[in-house]
Amino acid sequence: MFKDNFSRYEFKFPMSYDDMDRMIDDLIPYVKQDKYVNEYGIYTISSLYLDNAQKECYYETLNGDYYRQKVRLRVYGKRNDGDSDAFLELKTKIDGLVVKRRIHMKLSDAKAFIDECVSKGADASIDYECSNPQILKEIKHVIIRKQLKPVNVISYERLPLVSTEDSALRITFDFNIRSRDDDLDLTHGTDGERRIPKQVAVLEVKTNKAIPFWLTKILAKYKYRNQTFSKYCSHYAPMRILSEINIRKKEGEHNNVGQIHRKLNIG
Repeated sequence: MFKDNFSRYEFKFPMSYDDMDRMIDDLIPYVKQDKYVNEYGIYTISSLYLDNAQKECYYETLNGDYYRQKVRLRVYGKRNDGDSDAFLELKTKIDGLVVKRRIHMKLSDAKAFIDECVSKGADASIDYECSNPQILKEIKHVIIRKQLKPVNVISYERLPLVSTEDSALRITFDFNIRSRDDDLDLTHGTDGERRIPKQVAVLEVKTNKAIPFWLTKILAKYKYRNQTFSKYCSHYAPMRILSEINIRKKEGEHNNVGQIHRKLNIG
């Protein structure tokens, strides 16, 4: 069921692809696969990020501001066209609590709405078919107030897992992160430059409760700590992002995605 308004805590743990592989072994007894995955147990995400000339959203995130806000347009899959499902999101973070308000609309309509907000300001129309007109109005206000415009497309693969005990507890592994700022059209595929090494994955724990003991124990085993990591910021400051995360690369070749999916076998 589509939720257009929710809040939760999100914890990020950058790690090596090898440790992602090993950690999945430990997670298997407690999780199941997300129902939207493809035959490899993953799906592809592409997000168009908006920012202003001062890179306000970028610096809010990079500096870890207490209150920060961003607007992005998200699609799923490697191929999209104007009729594809798109999700326009207003994401606010307040001292670690993430509040997300989002609407479902056609990609062509979402693009036209953003273009109108950028070019017409307060005169931009909100007469678009979408799941929640009130949220569309709020997003328009933020785009105009902050003078936002499209600046960057981030694409990556996600391996999503859900706790068998608590459907609100989601565990995701994001990898193969790539970005581009020369082509901002989400119908033009998922190609981009890899600013972050391919062997880096990002574990995200998303919950509206305390992290359960079994997961705390698994995280402690690998000695990774919750760290700030922004895919958007990684395009502009990859060396700073990499210098702030602790990635322990182990010897030997890691499994590919297909092998990891066969290992999961958790339905």
